[in-house]
Amino acid sequence: MVVERCGGHITLLFSIWKDAHLARSQGSRGAGFNVATGVEASITYLSRNSPEVEAKISYGEALDIPPGPAQPGGIEITVVDMNGRQLDDASQLYLDLVEELRITRLLNPADAYRIDVQLELPTSQGFGMSAAGLLAVARAFHSLTRKGTEEQYLRIAHRIERKHGSGLGDVLGMSKNGIELRQEPGAPGSGGKVSSFTSIQPILLVWQPDETRHTSVYIDDEVWKRSISKAGERSVSRLKLKPWNFKRWPDLMLESRNFAEASGLLQEPARKNMLSAVRGEILRLDMQSRVNVRLCMLGVSLCIVPRELKQPLQSEELDRLFEAMERIGLGAIETRIQ
Repeated sequence: MVVERCGGHITLLFSIWKDAHLARSQGSRGAGFNVATGVEASITYLSRNSPEVEAKISYGEALDIPPGPAQPGGIEITVVDMNGRQLDDASQLYLDLVEELRITRLLNPADAYRIDVQLELPTSQGFGMSAAGLLAVARAFHSLTRKGTEEQYLRIAHRIERKHGSGLGDVLGMSKNGIELRQEPGAPGSGGKVSSFTSIQPILLVWQPDETRHTSVYIDDEVWKRSISKAGERSVSRLKLKPWNFKRWPDLMLESRNFAEASGLLQEPARKNMLSAVRGEILRLDMQSRVNVRLCMLGVSLCIVPRELKQPLQSEELDRLFEAMERIGLGAIETRIQ
């Protein structure tokens, strides 16, 4: 058995580039960061199927009938969410990944495997769980077979994301550590361009438990597509003006706030109400000078991050924030940028 992990990814702002004919050229420009909490995947090799046509040996000890193609090996998939519930409707994502790996000969079609996926964050909340799951499983296969390059697996994961409409730039963002700026859309190694800098920072992720948003609801709607892309392109163009490094954190915080307002996403009642409630708690705790609160795209969720990277949030501060989020009925988890 092989076990691999992939942390989640938070997009703070983005523009939509999904009209290219090839999935590897689709994606988004934008900015965000990677987090430690995400998905753990394990893969167990089960068996190899026999050829479909059984070979026969003649008296002359030669094959009378050459072996035919083997039947595809069975794939057993179990996906469990952060609350221990099995997600039966999530299996197709990973079946498609296996099929792509077989087509590209990174997996032998005759081999059978068991895939176990454990999600550590909620789905459809802007935490990149589909991309993290695909990458965790892809990395586990890579570790198991030692075939191909990591870039090949990244490109395939990106293609599956686009096929399911479950993400645009998460895989590209996850191809680098830390705080990233996606300068050009596309898959890693196929046009996608991303810069990043590292800063390990404890943060809090917060979400509305009774709300979810699937990415396709927005990126497939022409009105949303125009407003999101217009706001995202303005922010990305400003972020690209200077080198992407530790000093750009205040710029990212400013542009993520501008994007939420200009795109219209902040005006959706569920997001607006959640953000207002969280800001009220931060004022009550007198922590407004220590933290920034930013929406995670495209869920009904947000992140509470340090106002300045050189002054990380302390454990006791995060504990107070966590308790405050629970008090107002929101889900929350402590993690870190990495």
